[in-house]
Order: sequence, then C-alpha cells, then structure tokens
Amino acid sequence: MSEGICEMEEGLRKGFEHKMEGLLLIADLLPFHLRSIINKTLIRYDGFKASSASFPFLWSLAELNHAVLNICLFPPLFFFYGLYYTDVWSALSVLITFQFHQRKWRKSMVAAGIASLLFRQTNIFWVAIYLGGLEVVRKLRRGRPGVEYPTKSTVLDVVSRSWQHVCVYDPLISQASFEDYIKCTLSFVAAAIPGFFILFTYLKTYLVILGAFTAFVAWNEGVVLGDKENHVASIHLAQMLYIWPYIMFFSFPLLYPYIINAIIPQKRLPTPLRTGSTAHQVPRFIVGIPVMAIMTLIIRYNTIIHPFTLADNRHYTFYVFRLLLRHPSIKYLVVPIYSLCAWAAITALGGLPNVQTPTKTKDSASQRTQIRRGLQHRLPPPSYDMVIDRGHHVSAALIWLLATSLSVITAPLVEPRYFIVPWLIWRLHVPNPRPTGEEGAKRMRKKIRGFREWCKAVLWWKHDHRLWLETAWFLFVNWAVGYMFLCKGFEWEQEKGKVQRFMW
Repeated sequence: MSEGICEMEEGLRKGFEHKMEGLLLIADLLPFHLRSIINKTLIRYDGFKASSASFPFLWSLAELNHAVLNICLFPPLFFFYGLYYTDVWSALSVLITFQFHQRKWRKSMVAAGIASLLFRQTNIFWVAIYLGGLEVVRKLRRGRPGVEYPTKSTVLDVVSRSWQHVCVYDPLISQASFEDYIKCTLSFVAAAIPGFFILFTYLKTYLVILGAFTAFVAWNEGVVLGDKENHVASIHLAQMLYIWPYIMFFSFPLLYPYIINAIIPQKRLPTPLRTGSTAHQVPRFIVGIPVMAIMTLIIRYNTIIHPFTLADNRHYTFYVFRLLLRHPSIKYLVVPIYSLCAWAAITALGGLPNVQTPTKTKDSASQRTQIRRGLQHRLPPPSYDMVIDRGHHVSAALIWLLATSLSVITAPLVEPRYFIVPWLIWRLHVPNPRPTGEEGAKRMRKKIRGFREWCKAVLWWKHDHRLWLETAWFLFVNWAVGYMFLCKGFEWEQEKGKVQRFMW
C-alpha cells in the first residue's frame, strides 16, 4: 500500500499543473476569477459560493423547503463546500440547466448545459440525455386522446397500441410491477419509431449540446479534461451495484418505511408509515433470482479495482473495499443487499400515499363498466384518499436509471463524489406525503394546545417526519466526517511531518 501511495504522491508533485488543468481552466473562465489572484483561500471559497447559489435553484425545483435544506446538507456535497473540487459547481450547473429546461428557456439551457461540461464531462448524460428523455416522455405521454390500455395488457397489446396510436404505457410507480417497467420501455420504443421526425423537432436543443460535446471530444482527443492517464474511460457495470447501498446509507430515513412495510403487516403500522399496497412491487421469486444472478455475473466478470482505490487510505472507499475483498465470498454475499436497496430506492419514487384515514368511496357506474370491460387504466386504490401527490410514473425511473448508468459505468474509479448528481436528481424526485382528506383537513385546522401536541403536529401529522430524521442523520454524518477530517489526522511513514486527513 505504501508503494502505491508513494507513486501517486510523486505523480501529483511532478505534474500538479497538468493534473489540475481542468480546474484551472474553469477558474479562468469564471468572470470573478483572475489568473493572477488564484490562491488557496480564494479557490476554497468557491465551494461556499456555489452552495449559496444552488439554494434558490433547489428551492424552485423541490416541493418543500425542508427538503431543500436537507439536500444542501447532503454529506458528500456539504464536505466539498470548503474544498476546491468541481463537484459543487458541477451539481449547481446541472441544477441551473434543469431549471431552464422546466421553464423552457432553450437558449439559456444550451449555454448552461455546455458550461456544465467544463466542470464534469459526464454531465452530458444529465443535460442532454436525461433532459432530452424527459422531453420525449412529455411529448409521447400526450398521445391520442381517449386511447387507454387494458388493465391486464400483454406485451403485444402494449407494443401494438403504442405503435398504432403513438402513445405510451406509463403507469404510476406506486401501482407498477416489474413487468410494467418492461412494458413501458417497449412502449416508448414502439411509439418513438413512427414519431421519430416529430420528436426530432423537439430534441434539436438537446442535440446542440450533444454536438458541442462531440466537438469537444474531437478537439481534446478524449473525454477527460486534465489527468488523462489515470482517468481512462472503461465499462464498469459494478458501479450500478455500488450506487444502491450509497443511496440507502444516506437516505435510509426516507427509505425505511418501505423496508418495514415489506416485513410488517400494514395494519400494525401507524398511518404515516404505510406505503399502500406494495405486494405487487416486491420482486417475486421468478424475478428476484434472475436479477441477483445478473448482479453476481457483473461482480464476477466486471469488477474493476482502480489502483488508487487500494493505494490511498485517506478515503473511506479504501476501507469499504478492503472489507469486501477480505474474503472472496463477501462480495457475493452482499448481492441481496444490493437488490433490497435498489428496490427501496426505486419504490420511493412512487411516494407514500397522502392519507390520514381510510375513506370509503363508491365507484361510479361508468368506472365499474370500464373495469368490467378491462379498459380502465390503473386507478389509485379506492380505499385511500390520494389527492395531492401520487408519485412519479415508471418513465421517470427509467430515464433516471439510463442517465445514471451512462454517467457512472464509464468510471473505473469508485468515489462517492461520482454519485452526487445521480443522488441529487433522485432526491428531487422523491415525493413528500402531505395530510389530505377530511381527517387531514380537520387536523390542519385544529388548534394546537400544549407542548406535547405541538411536537406531535410538527414532527408527525402536520409534516413528513422522515424529513426531520433526514436532517438529524445528515447533521450527524457531517459532524462525524468533519471531526475525522480536522481532529484525526495521521502521518505516513514515508511522509514524516505531513498530516494526512480522512475524507470522502
């Protein structure tokens, strides 16, 4: 290990300017930077400026202000507010592009999207592929008015209807099974082929960004801007396994209700912890076994251990991989953990039902007729009042999976920083339940008396309690990481007198 560290440090000393080429180029292009005044104090202050600038964009993209606070406290992002890494600016540039996309400011979106490529080249998959995918979904979801899919549609039914009517099969995540993800994918492909020329006119803006990136790759003779020797693009499918425990570790306050609902009957749980019916969402044996088999094959044949991973004991990934590689069987034993974390993360995009008490509703005659004919598209469960937010559709999860895969599987090195933007987009799409229905309205209007009732209202039935848990967890992790960084420095034997510090 010490030899690897010596070689890495020697390379950093000999070619520091070359390694920092990308960072310095960005600093030179920013209007408030001048090459002559770049110093450690100024460039470290960049992270704080980027974090401050990101707050209003998060405010406009997220649903609740509390969620904005938690996103800003996200530990890997929070840590780099005080260090000169491009990750904070990279995340900010993607947020700006996302905001311009939502407001349909095409020219501004192109400028922001191209600028984001200077911070991290893999942002091309978020500012072009991801946003372009959202545009395709928005156009195809309109389809032809009155065209609906039977409740028990086969794959052939979905493909034929999508091809004929140029519309898509896109159920809610909260009501979708594993097969629905396959149907949705085939539906979009079938609808996009006959509607290709129409979609092309809407995708011209995103193709401009993609063309600019292609020109940059040709001019730079490669994707990497800076240290090309140690950042060679390769296919590393195992990255899509590592991201699931990453999301679970940082966001388990948001995901724990889904794990509990999969284990404990919902009748025994308080209403804010119920996730609705998840029986159709839990992977069945016939689905779970092939998925875990594919994960096992990826681990066996496509696990890449970058030299830096096991050569630098300052990073936490060093200790994670040292644990995984302690015995050859350990990396296979964690496959069920990967599967469970992946299921929880995707299911969370469907959201918790906005319920306070079950309400009895009667189906109308037309609804009952449609159900008998098999023409009614998947409706929310009639036993619950889900008014404000029913979560996202399957297409949102598929597009996020596509962009995440493209952005991380090309990196042989495993670093928490690489998952910041995927987590950020995922977190922005996690719905927050709110009290609805008659009982919820009564509680919202109820006059709070006493400290106990106030705590119960603020921390439980007037607010998503998971946000408070997320805040507390992020504060604890930030405190622990900051304490280790500032107070637990150590020295290498070959670097006497130089303090090394733990970091992400």
